[in-house]
Amino acid sequence: MRANMFAFAFGIFALIVGIIVDLFGLFDQFWSLSSAKTVLIGSITLLLGLAFLSLPNRIERYLGEAAVSLGMLYYFYIQTNNLWVALVIVAIIAAVMEYGLRHR
Repeated sequence: MRANMFAFAFGIFALIVGIIVDLFGLFDQFWSLSSAKTVLIGSITLLLGLAFLSLPNRIERYLGEAAVSLGMLYYFYIQTNNLWVALVIVAIIAAVMEYGLRHR
């Protein structure tokens, strides 16, 4: 029981921190490499929170995955400056993320 309480508490904590870091990175220096790196860190933290929560409901998991995917799309679009390359990279990452969260 203690392990489940820790996983739940850490998952909620990581979700909150991930959202705060994402919003800070997005509004700090919009459309810059520094902003994109901060958003990437926030998205990875958000994904870590989703993994620790292991949500059974699809809608909450899909909303979290969408937020992570949008953050990664922002990062890879800033890095490559090509929308199609960023979409392909994020599609691969989203497929692996969905597989990992579904079979956790």
